[in-house]
Amino acid sequence: MHELLLRTVADKASRLREVRKELLRQEPGTTQRWFQGPDGCDLFLWYDEGRGLSQVQLTVERRVVEWSRTEGVRTARLVAFDPLRPLDDRGKLEFDPRPEPETLDLARLVLDHAPVDDLTLAHVRKHLGLR
Repeated sequence: MHELLLRTVADKASRLREVRKELLRQEPGTTQRWFQGPDGCDLFLWYDEGRGLSQVQLTVERRVVEWSRTEGVRTARLVAFDPLRPLDDRGKLEFDPRPEPETLDLARLVLDHAPVDDLTLAHVRKHLGLR
C-alpha cells in the first residue's frame, strides 16, 4: 500500500471518538456503539441482549469490513453515495466475492491506531479475524 494512504488512515483512526449512546437509535433488546472519525472512518458495533456482539462494521476509505453472526466476515465497497443529496441517497454496500486482503489490512491499521478500549478492540479483532 502507498505510504501516504497508510499515514492518512492511521491519522483518521487516531481521531475516532465514541458517539454518546443517547444519540443513537434505540431498539428493544439491542445496544449499539458507534465510534465516529473523519471522512467516513467509522466503527459500528451491535449487541443483542443476552447473546452479546451480533455485528461489527468498520468503514474507511469507502471500503468496509463487516462481521455478522449470519454472514461471517465480508468486505465491500461503499457505492452510490451522492454527497449533494445526503438525505435522499443512502450508501450501498457492494460485497466482494471473498474478503479482500487490502481492505483487511486497512481495517487492521485502523484498529491499531483507534483510541478504543482494549477489550472492545480484542472482540472486534477476533470477530473480523484480525488478531
